Amino acid sequence: HDAASKAEEMLVAMGRLHASGIPGLKPDAFTYTAVIDAYAKSGYRGAAARADQLLDKMEAEYIAGDTDLKPNTFTYNAVINALAKSGESGAAARAERVLQNMVNRQNTGSNEDVKP
Repeated sequence: HDAASKAEEMLVAMGRLHASGIPGLKPDAFTYTAVIDAYAKSGYRGAAARADQLLDKMEAEYIAGDTDLKPNTFTYNAVINALAKSGESGAAARAERVLQNMVNRQNTGSNEDVKP
């Protein structure tokens, strides 16, 4: 839990620094995926939900035009992994939704970097 929380704090700090004018610190899909993966490996209660929320944020930002936050296969797999390990109520249905999103994005051609 601690490592995942620290990773997310760093992600937020990078976003703030980028917004204040430091171009090289803009969080991207790689950065978000690393944080999501940290949550997946943490095993702490709520980690899967947090990973899922970060994916939702990435998708929304990408749709809004931030091409640096385009989720890829690794991103979706990390969220599915977090959900699978969580044992949380509703996790299986959420994992299925994530997988279906991957399939839809590949089928519509909206994200060719996603191959379920």
